[in-house]
Order: sequence, then structure tokens, then C-alpha cells
Amino acid sequence: MKKKNNNQSAKIVICIMMVIVVSLVVNVVYLGVTGKHLVSGNDMRTYADKRGGRQKVETLYAKRGTIYSSDNEVIASDVKKYKLYAILSNTRLTIDKQPAYVVDKADTAKKLAPIIGMDEDQLLERLSKDTYQVEFGSYGNNLSSLVKDKIDALKLPGLEFTELTTRNYRYGDFASYEIGYAQALTEEINGKTTNAIVGQMGIEKVFDEELSGTNGQKIYLADNNNYILPNGVISETAPVSGNDIYLTIDTDIQTELDLQMKKFTDAQVSDKATCVVMEAKTGRILGVSNYPSFDPNKRDIDNYVDLFLNEPVEAGSVYKAFVYANALTDERLNLNATYPSGQYHYKVNGKTVATLNDHNSGKGWGTISYEKGFYYSSNTAICNMITKISNKETLKQDYEDLGFYQESEIDGLSSAAGFAGYKRSGNRDLEFLTTGYGQGSTVTALQLIRGYSAFANDGKTVEPYFVDKIVNSETKQTIYEAKSQYSKQIYSSKAVKQMLDLLSGVINIKGSTGYSFHMDDIRLIGKTGTGQVAKDGKYRSDGYYTHSFVGLAPYDDPEIVIAYWYQGKVSGNANSSELIKSVVRASLNKLNEQSVKEVETSTYILDSYTNQSVDFVKKSLTQNQLTPLVIGDGDTVLDQYPKSKTEVSSKSRVFLQTNGTNITMPSMDGWSRKEAEAFASMTNIQIEFDGIGTIYKQSVAKGTKLKTGQTVKVNAK
Repeated sequence: MKKKNNNQSAKIVICIMMVIVVSLVVNVVYLGVTGKHLVSGNDMRTYADKRGGRQKVETLYAKRGTIYSSDNEVIASDVKKYKLYAILSNTRLTIDKQPAYVVDKADTAKKLAPIIGMDEDQLLERLSKDTYQVEFGSYGNNLSSLVKDKIDALKLPGLEFTELTTRNYRYGDFASYEIGYAQALTEEINGKTTNAIVGQMGIEKVFDEELSGTNGQKIYLADNNNYILPNGVISETAPVSGNDIYLTIDTDIQTELDLQMKKFTDAQVSDKATCVVMEAKTGRILGVSNYPSFDPNKRDIDNYVDLFLNEPVEAGSVYKAFVYANALTDERLNLNATYPSGQYHYKVNGKTVATLNDHNSGKGWGTISYEKGFYYSSNTAICNMITKISNKETLKQDYEDLGFYQESEIDGLSSAAGFAGYKRSGNRDLEFLTTGYGQGSTVTALQLIRGYSAFANDGKTVEPYFVDKIVNSETKQTIYEAKSQYSKQIYSSKAVKQMLDLLSGVINIKGSTGYSFHMDDIRLIGKTGTGQVAKDGKYRSDGYYTHSFVGLAPYDDPEIVIAYWYQGKVSGNANSSELIKSVVRASLNKLNEQSVKEVETSTYILDSYTNQSVDFVKKSLTQNQLTPLVIGDGDTVLDQYPKSKTEVSSKSRVFLQTNGTNITMPSMDGWSRKEAEAFASMTNIQIEFDGIGTIYKQSVAKGTKLKTGQTVKVNAK
């Protein structure tokens, strides 16, 4: 009987305790929501205010979505930085009345100076000022989390930080006009200062809402010194990160394109240039490069016009393909029929008002076939076709169906319409003739690459696009996925086959205008062009032209379309052909790589490892699933690649240059060209590349001691 009573007593005690616990929980929740005590009804917030306390609101900033390449490399991401300042006023105390200001200024200066790289005497002078707080200029700005951790480890009172989030572009100048940039902006909202990263240009601006996410907030009860009271959290709303955007741009192709464009523009002394390569069947833009361009990290922009999207030019003879394709589709053109080349006399009422010449100063090639006229890029062939063979109305309709002279968009990025001279009022037959060979009307590189895609898609154009998909960064759910969009049938299948043969002849038959673009390993096809440049209402006469090329590869089943134009006084196709050939090889090599199983990867933002011990950095990188590659036998890191604040994916290589001079050759198997060039720069050696893509062979064996200036040959595919 006694045992039974004991059990009942225990149950009663447990029930009482449960009631107490539940009551406390309910009271805390009720207090958090209303600010009042559940039992007494006292307004605790008002009570805290009367005692000199107040609410403290902290904004929890949402992480902006990351922009990735098609091969899952980070292109744009958020990076946290810190700004250091010191509290000097002895009125600043902690909640338990301990100093929250700099107590020993000399000791603080001695310990802090080597970490932020500031002269100790200057630092002490700044700490000795008679003011509430001081900052440290450039020495205390943009500090990495690694530096912040070092300063925190000193446990010196009075040193505090302001956390800043900025946008980092890992590859710098990399399709910059299209990707654009976002920057941190500060604005006043309802009397409170709010910081936000806002898209200012390109995809960063167009998709700002998708990338931005939603900020959260945390509300505390604080005392009159603005210190948070114990257990003082009133409410908390978590931030929601922005969505991630995956682009169609491939980092290997884009890197090769940028490299070749730099070499090309330097050699050709061009003022403006743009080049784009697109997957022919889908419309996925694999790479685009403009010159001049800018680094979005620096925003060193001289010209805000995207040359690819918004610089219409008189493109020259690349336009002839559309006139030929129209006449072949209408079955009006016999390619073996002949015409007199050299000059065409445009007449009005029987009187010659304009003489239109072939590009060899009107000499021509005698009476030749229209087929040869295409190979030789004859202007008079177009004039004879339009006046005697073509149906002008269907030709005009083709221009419309191809998207010429119309504004358009790629993923919200606006593209200029260009200008059709023949659409002006009055008799514009002459402008209609010259438009046929790319003069008198203007088009954009976007319009050209879309137009030529018809020759890869059985007579239908495909719409180019940049954004492949948008993914919820937290759930990894795909919320948008691009689909290829095609036009109506513009050219017949028979005409497309004939055009592929004509375009092949331009590149692969000796004597044709594009033979300098001929490739022994790939059957590239395409068309060259030269257009005059107007200035102040008339054409320039100083040898300044627009030079263009549009091509497809390979001939039998085109996988890519590539287009470029540049402006300048230097002519000739030698440099142009090297640009095109290199990018074509890089693109086809990448597209034809064996697909690998996708694995989920994480990302990591690199700290600055300069002046850190090699062992410490190796351990830190390894813990974050990164692969350190140590250059030299030293014990201290002098330089690194990629640079600090770069966001990299897991398993990425991080190069650490040390203070040791004994440098040995690593295995470069699987390295990218960019990694090999970074290694060469750090080791003062030369690397010669044979092929484009991933390295699979090297001339110097792993473990060989390297000498300054030594040349290492590598094979890539």
C-alpha cells in the first residue's frame, strides 16, 4: 500500500512540473508576440523602455543568388568583408561593466599592426586621438574573415567590426556586358539605413528580383547602452536566399574566346570588336566577347554599349547568304546561270545614277556563274539577282522573318533593331540593292548569328539565349528551365543544302574570299564581309571599315554558329582566321567531350592566405574539400591562385606560392589552360600549348626540378 502511494505522489509531482514548464513556454511565446506578461498583463516592453531600455532591430540580410556557368563554375557570388574600427571612449562598457574600449593603446598597436599591415607608430598615433572611435583607412577596410579571426583571437577590448557584403566576379572580365554587375547600395527607408546589393547592369539587373531574396530581421530588448539584455530576443524572421542562375556560357570556351580576342584586337589594332559562338541546334550562347570591355569588380567602364546586342553595323557581304537562300527557296535561281561581273549601272528612267562595283575596284571576273559570284563575293551578282531573278516581296518578308531591323530581347536584355535604308519614304530601290550585300542598312551580331542558324536547322532560325535555368538555392528545385524556340520554316530543305555547299566553297576552295579560314582538321563553312562605316552622314574615306565573318562547323551537321565583326583601318584575314579557328576548335572539343555524371558540389569563398604558414593553409583548404598545390619548399605562403574572396566549387585546385626556391614539376593531368598559366606565372616558366581544352600530357616529368625561364610543352584536348 505504501508503494502505491509513493507512485501516486511521483505522478502528481511530474504533472505539476509539466504544468509549470508548459506555462513558462506559453508565457515566453506570448511575451514574444505581444510584449506583455501572460499572468500579470504587464507590458514588459514599456517596462524595459521606462528603465532606459529599448528594442534593437537587426536586419538579417539575404544572400544574393549565385550566377554559375554551364559547367557549374561560380561566375558571380556574394563575399563577406569586414571594416575594423576602435572604440576609444571610456564611457563604452560591456553589460557587466567591463571596458569595451581600447585600454592599452601601445599593446593594441603592437599586436594589431602586423595583422593589418599598418605601421605601428601610425597605428598608435591614431589610437591616441581624443575622439569616441577611429577607423584605420584602407588598412582596416575589406578585411577577410581570416584576418578578422586573427584580430578576434587577440581578445583586445575596443576593437569592433562592421560586416559588409559585396559582389565578387571570379573571372573578372568575362562576358561582362551580358552578365553585368551588382553593387552594394545604401538607402534610407523609414529613417533606417538599409544596405542591399542591387543589380545595375546586364543579367544582374534584369534578374535582380530573382537573385535578391528576402531579408529577415531579429528584434532584441536592449538596455540604455544598446547592449542586448540576457534572453532578450523578442522575435526573429529568417532571411530567404535569392535564387541561383545557371548560364549557357561555358568557362573553357569563354576563356579561350577572351584570350583570342585580346590577341586579335592587339594585332589588328581594332577600335571595336565583338565575337559570339552559339550552339547551332539549341540557341545556347557558349561564349561572347566584346572589345573594349571591363572588369565588373572594378567597373572600369568607358562605353556602356553592348557591342554584341546593341551596336548595329553595315556588315557587308555576310548578308549575301540571305539573298541567295531566298532565291533558291523560291526556285528562281540556277547557280550555273551566268552574269557579267565587275560593275552594275543602276538606272532611273534610262539614266545611270549610280555605278555599283565589285570589291576588286570594279574589274570583276568577266562573265561568271552565280555560284562563283558567291565564292568571289561579287556585289554585282546580288544586283543582277535582285533586279532580274528574286521576288522582292518574298525577300523583304524573309528579312522580317529572320528578325532583321526589329528590336528583340535575350532573357530580358534588349537588343537594337538596326536600320533598313530601303524602308525610308520615296524610291529606295538603290538602298534595297545595296542592302543585299550589306550596305545601306545595319544589323547586329545577334541578328546575324540568329539568321545563319537557319542553315543548321533545316531553314528555321533558333532564338539565342543566355539563361539555362533558375534554381532555388535552398531547396535546389529548378523553377525555370529554358527551351529552344524556333521560327517558322523560312528556307526550304533543298535550299539549305545548297547554301551549305556554297558556304563551304567560300572557305574550302582556293581562290575564294574566305580560303584563309580553311581548316585541315575541321570543315568550317561561312562567309566574310566588309562594310563601309558612316560618320557625320557620309562614308569614311580613310580606309576605316567594318570587317565581318559568320560561319558554321562542321559542314555535314553544324554544331556551332560563330560570328564576329571588328572596325579599324587594318585589313586582312590572317589575324581574324586565327581567332575564328581557335574558338571553333575549343567549342567543338568541349561540346564533344564525353558527358560525366553530375555530382552535387558545394562552394567555398577563399580567404587571403598571404603570410600564413603552409601547413595551416593546407589544413584549412583540405577541411573545406579543396586541393592545395604547393609551389616551392617554403613554409610561408607568398601568393595564391585563385585570389582571395573568390568563390570556388569543392575539389577545386588552389595554388600556393611559397618562399621556397626549390620548385618541382607537378602532374598537370586534368588541368585547365587558366590553371597552367597561373602556375607558369608563379614559377617563372613558359608553357607551350598544343591543342585546346584539358591537359593530358606534359613534356617535363612530375618531380623534375624547374628552372627559371624553362619551357614546358603540354598537350590538351
